[in-house]
Amino acid sequence: MNSKTENLQRYDKPLTFTGWFKNVWTSVTTVLKGLSITIRYVYAEKPVTIEYPEVREPLPENSRSRLFNDVENCISCYQCATACPVDCIYIAATRRDKEAEKIKTKDGTAIRLDLQQYTIDTALCCYCGLCTTVCPTHCLTHSTDYEFSAYTVNDMKYDYLAKDIRMWRDRIVKD
Repeated sequence: MNSKTENLQRYDKPLTFTGWFKNVWTSVTTVLKGLSITIRYVYAEKPVTIEYPEVREPLPENSRSRLFNDVENCISCYQCATACPVDCIYIAATRRDKEAEKIKTKDGTAIRLDLQQYTIDTALCCYCGLCTTVCPTHCLTHSTDYEFSAYTVNDMKYDYLAKDIRMWRDRIVKD
């Protein structure tokens, strides 16, 4: 006997009729039990599957889908970019002139920097929500949009100063 097979036990006893019958009975009962569960779901009143995209399940309130930044209320504090564990938020801002008109957010916070770039790379984002919790003006939020596939990775970068993305504001931001 070689070393690979010395720990294996050999089944020397021949299979009796009662042993064979027990094996067959166990096989039949387990198959019938599985089929009964399947048949119960086939004839159930409530459908098991959803006919997506015609029928959509309601999302929970705390779902974390696509990020949206209401740039009109962003003070360019960089806290979201600092809190991001995967560095997917890119911000560029310049200091406002002292003579420039004083602008405030909807909660009254003064805007001291002009936002030049606010881009989120959703291909890198892990949707952890850390960026939304540190935002002092609550302008960065998770929206309920979860359908945002793209053909290329570059299409998954969203510049929130672009006009087409700013049009999302009416749909997403609840004043």
